[in-house]
Amino acid sequence: MSEDQSAKGMPIMPNDLPSNDPVLSVLHEAESRYRAAVDDLQEETQAREVELAALRVQIRQARDRERQERERADGLAAALRDVHQVISHGDLYALILQVCLRLTGATRGLYITAGTHGCTRRVRAAVGIEGYPQSPPSSWLDAICQRLAGQDNPLIRNRSGDHDDLPLSTPTSESFQNFLAAPVLLLRDLHGVIVVADKPGEFDGDDAQTLLHVGSQAAVAAENIQLRQKLQNAYLATVSVLADAMEAKDPYTQGHCEMVSRYAGRIGRRLALDARQMTIVRYAALLHDIGKIGVSDGILNKPGPLLPAERDLVRSHVRLGHDLILHVPALAPVADAVLHHHEWYDGTGYPDGLRGAEIPVAARIVCVVDSYGAMISRRSYKEAYGGPYARAELSRCAGTQFDPEIVDNFLAALDEIDTEDFDGDREDDEIELAPLLGFEKEHTEIT
Repeated sequence: MSEDQSAKGMPIMPNDLPSNDPVLSVLHEAESRYRAAVDDLQEETQAREVELAALRVQIRQARDRERQERERADGLAAALRDVHQVISHGDLYALILQVCLRLTGATRGLYITAGTHGCTRRVRAAVGIEGYPQSPPSSWLDAICQRLAGQDNPLIRNRSGDHDDLPLSTPTSESFQNFLAAPVLLLRDLHGVIVVADKPGEFDGDDAQTLLHVGSQAAVAAENIQLRQKLQNAYLATVSVLADAMEAKDPYTQGHCEMVSRYAGRIGRRLALDARQMTIVRYAALLHDIGKIGVSDGILNKPGPLLPAERDLVRSHVRLGHDLILHVPALAPVADAVLHHHEWYDGTGYPDGLRGAEIPVAARIVCVVDSYGAMISRRSYKEAYGGPYARAELSRCAGTQFDPEIVDNFLAALDEIDTEDFDGDREDDEIELAPLLGFEKEHTEIT
């Protein structure tokens, strides 16, 4: 190095150093290791970035799957709630089929009851398939039911080669692009078969599991409806026994309670009462005199005026009837109407002297119709009065003994009955106990 360079503080250049300088060799080696480490770090960083990108994709896909599964689970939960709520009202099979179509994305389908215990297979509901549910199942549908009767697994056909051992579908309406058929099992027995078809894309395992879940709940719902129908029939049998026992006590009232119940139903419809109130009205009318079972025949059929003590015994029939009905749990809401059907609108009736709206509406209706029936029929203490006289008496006593609104509606109902040639066999005159059992009239026939 020159004295000028040293004096000016200029750096010593490598070519100014000896080639065999040990310091320079160490520096070169360190530089090489550094560059190699940097290259390795860059490669590792790039690999980590690739892994992170892949992980981000996996996380995004997992979140999408989680969202889809949550939506599917929410949809299934809502669908199952709908299935069980149909016990209260509606068409069970049609609702189940609609649920399955919605959850799987299929566009057509059927619900078939499997025909166990000697029953014939029937198509109960159909969407987008001509001829059903009126027609019996085709041989192709029968073959699907037979196949599923021996297994728990659904049948999936996404392409023409799947399940070639099934017979050809004869009706053109059953020529599906794809289909999924799942059994509806109840206690391991085949209760029915759900077929969904023509889904855009393909059916998958999730669709199969969805149908199995819905099917299992559908079977339970159907069984519950059957049990509730049996319960309703048992209560109806109890009511029939009570009504028959009551009429056997008094030959003059034979048919009276049925007539009162039919007329009371007409008034209830004109007043737009809900299903539960309508049922209370009809049963209160049918059983309003059930307490007379506890009154002696001699007093009930006495041809002359009653003594005060005898009158008190007759009046006690409302409390006795109330207490008897309370022993039938499903009829408990009817008991108050039976207790108060001799209350007067102006508060001078019995047993509690209620007035106006204090009197249950069912009791006010029974009071009007019962009085009309008593007037137009023969009793031990009087002959029958004519219809015009009875109508005039109802109008005269409206506001004192009777609720004026109910009298007006009853007279209007009588005019309708006169023009209809009423014979008591109308379908809407049937009494439904279902609303008192906590569910509405079923529109679904369960067999």
